[in-house]
Amino acid sequence: NQDIKATTFHKLGYDIIKKYQLDTPVVTNENTLSNIIKKYLQEDILNNTEALQSYIQYVACYMNIPEEYDNYNSLGEKLDTEKGIDFQTLKSKCEPLNIEMKSKLDTIQGEKVKSVEELIIANFLYLNGIEYEYEASYPYGDTVYRPDFYLKDYDIYIEHFGIDEDNRAKWLTPFNERKYIETMYIKREVHKTYRTKLLETYSYYNKNNVLLLKLRKMLEAENVSFKPRDTKDIYTKVSEYDKNFGREIIKLVESFVNLSKSRKLNHNSLIKIFSNKSTSKNSFMLKRQEMFLHFILPILEKYDTIIKERNEIDFNDMINKATDYVKKNKPKYTYQYIIIDEYQDISFSRFKLIQEIRNLSGARLVCVGDDWQSIYRFAGSDISLFNNFEKYVGKYEQLLIEQTYRNSQPLIDIASNYIQKNPKQVFKNPKSNKESIEEPIKFVQYKQEEIEDIFINEIKKLVNKYGNQSILVLGRHSFDINDLIRLTPSNRIKYIERSDKLEIKGFEHIDIKYLTVHRSKGTEADNVIVLNLKNDLLGFPNKLTDDPILSQLLSEEEEYRFAEERRLFYVALTRTKNEVVLLIPSDISLFVEELLMDNDYVLTTFDGMLKTTNCPYCKTGKLVIRQNSLNNTQFLGCSHYPNCNRTFDNLEILKNKFLCSSCRSGFMIKKTGKYGNFLGCTNFPACRFTIKLK
Repeated sequence: NQDIKATTFHKLGYDIIKKYQLDTPVVTNENTLSNIIKKYLQEDILNNTEALQSYIQYVACYMNIPEEYDNYNSLGEKLDTEKGIDFQTLKSKCEPLNIEMKSKLDTIQGEKVKSVEELIIANFLYLNGIEYEYEASYPYGDTVYRPDFYLKDYDIYIEHFGIDEDNRAKWLTPFNERKYIETMYIKREVHKTYRTKLLETYSYYNKNNVLLLKLRKMLEAENVSFKPRDTKDIYTKVSEYDKNFGREIIKLVESFVNLSKSRKLNHNSLIKIFSNKSTSKNSFMLKRQEMFLHFILPILEKYDTIIKERNEIDFNDMINKATDYVKKNKPKYTYQYIIIDEYQDISFSRFKLIQEIRNLSGARLVCVGDDWQSIYRFAGSDISLFNNFEKYVGKYEQLLIEQTYRNSQPLIDIASNYIQKNPKQVFKNPKSNKESIEEPIKFVQYKQEEIEDIFINEIKKLVNKYGNQSILVLGRHSFDINDLIRLTPSNRIKYIERSDKLEIKGFEHIDIKYLTVHRSKGTEADNVIVLNLKNDLLGFPNKLTDDPILSQLLSEEEEYRFAEERRLFYVALTRTKNEVVLLIPSDISLFVEELLMDNDYVLTTFDGMLKTTNCPYCKTGKLVIRQNSLNNTQFLGCSHYPNCNRTFDNLEILKNKFLCSSCRSGFMIKKTGKYGNFLGCTNFPACRFTIKLK
């Protein structure tokens, strides 16, 4: 006999507004904000000099935040984290070379640097009108030496060294660290010998993000003239050359606007928050925030103006307006209980509305949710309202629902161990009574030209094993399906967007759907295939979603790297009742690499198992067979080349990998000496460790 009312937040807010407002606004289309952002950054920004200047400087020098090398366990971890960043400099985008490229190349590659630090330095020099040459050959001495930068108008060289305050490179093995430091001293001696000017920057500058500050002071001390270039001219040239320039931050801007509006932050309050020196870690981050505001505030203002002119309202404004009406009119609520489902997706604005209704009704609050599946920050969700429940709600009792019915126990064990690496996630120990599946996750690597064959082959295997059961195909982004549905004469896959259905020749009778992982939340299928698990800026993880800009708008900062993307990957893994197949291109996703290492899996290719050998220098690159173009001999090189240029002449290393226990940086290979056969290190003569063979 209970009077129970069930409603969405959307309907609750809209009904309150209709009760107190005669001219009820229409809820705006969900694409309105993204369309306004794109139009502003492509067209309108040209009419705002300050916004344009800040936008160019932000993308060129401040978007990618360099980290201290000591934050990484190896060079490879740093390279993997930075993978996908566009390392092509502004100079090469504004001044492309007038040369005819080889026919196999579609576009001019331009000048590419090797690290975030070098990219920032190169773009800083270019924006300030300081002519430079990147890795130009040093004209003195007998050995080939290429300093990072040469300022030809001033005869000054710049080198960036990956060391800490104690002249250490702890991100390398002790053996490789000694070699790195020795090379650094040799470079210094070369400049002393030939009396050339060398300016040095160091990775420990990233601890307090003072790289640009230090560089500017050094250049000014050498009387280098700063002649800032015209940003409108730069933007015009870059936009013509790179149609995707700046597209990475569109989603970031969208998340920023939604979180700001969720907290009812206007123009002045945002300036106050982001200009507060006490909440900024250092001058670099403060400058970064100020630049971001310079081009984000006009977008926010334009968005508010447009929806107001249309007599529309967005979701956050609707909830905030409803909260204001409840607070002002104090309607009589008789609720005894308020039960909120999917509480992990609560936003600050929704929380405030419930808080006002509770204050008037005295209702007890029951919240049901799973913080492991909190994935809607881009829409305004704030996970800290869940994880710090007592801080915002008061004394509470926590009940754990640990029995699960969808996944098998082996999959649950893998997924729960993976998600709980973030200590901020609530500890749970989920259990399943389902029949165990020995290998619930399958890792399949492919070459780009094989993607359609590989995909259909995996569909065939699932159908042969499980019969005509449903298959859900997932992508991190909506465009992840594009490689499978390109319109070609022989294409066998068709995507019907309105129904999410995938039609595959020979499997038309199977229920196969494609969804983004966000849209798949709450759904399930008998088997799941996850596409395009690559290590890229817009891969999985999407490396732009954890920007510290957003942390200022959350109740508490999430410090764990890619925390929200980790939860999203957990959601992808757990949509299946049986198996999940991970399709992996050559650049393997950081998350997939982690699962492989933690669970001792091996990759599968189209024609069998694939065991890989890691590079002992950078630790995460894979040794691959390469061809010497001069003498046609084969050798092993690192997949992280040119950032890691480690090579080995002996191809047998791939079959019999035996890491040297002395230097930990070379491999033991069979050699013959005057006393017979023995194993010696590939780093000989620097490492003389040997093992006698009987």
